[in-house]
Amino acid sequence: MADRSVIDRAFDAFDRLSTREKLMVGGLGTAVLITAVVLVWLLVGKKLQTLEQRNENMRTTLADVQMQKDEYLRAKARLDAWKKRLDDNDLKLVKVMEDEAGKLGFEIEDFKENKRVLTENYRRRKKRNGTKDLKDLVERSQTVTIRRVSLEQLATFLSRLEGRREPVKVTQLNVAAQSSDRQVLREVRMTVATYRNEEVEN
Repeated sequence: MADRSVIDRAFDAFDRLSTREKLMVGGLGTAVLITAVVLVWLLVGKKLQTLEQRNENMRTTLADVQMQKDEYLRAKARLDAWKKRLDDNDLKLVKVMEDEAGKLGFEIEDFKENKRVLTENYRRRKKRNGTKDLKDLVERSQTVTIRRVSLEQLATFLSRLEGRREPVKVTQLNVAAQSSDRQVLREVRMTVATYRNEEVEN
């Protein structure tokens, strides 16, 4: 009831205004309404523009991800295959080298073993109180001497070593040929390495 009387009084006050005053009040009301609409439009429009920009960025990112997905999956498959080769590598380098040399008709002398840790996960494992899920990449190598071997025998020997499924690389090679016959090597010194993932004791 009180609200009704307030509204009635407002209408009565408006009726008592002159035509000119009514026009001014109407213009003021219209201006306030237009200003409110413009402010709402600006605020909503700015938010919509921000959302549209964010959506556009997400669409661009998703398109980039989709384009690079196949390449990523191929690279991941190669990386997983290499990791498996390193995890499964239990190659006995001395035995393999002696077997291949025997098949080709020469002997290997002076095996000298070396082990080198190429990563430092064992330090992180120590900080994590002995967590055992971290392995290090380890290089195990043999430095050997071969005497009186032909160039063809040596080339076949190296090819067979590096052609294995396990990761094997010749990391150093020094040859001395005979002066009388350049196809026969008087002495060959080489270092052959294999790589594997293993836990390293500090």
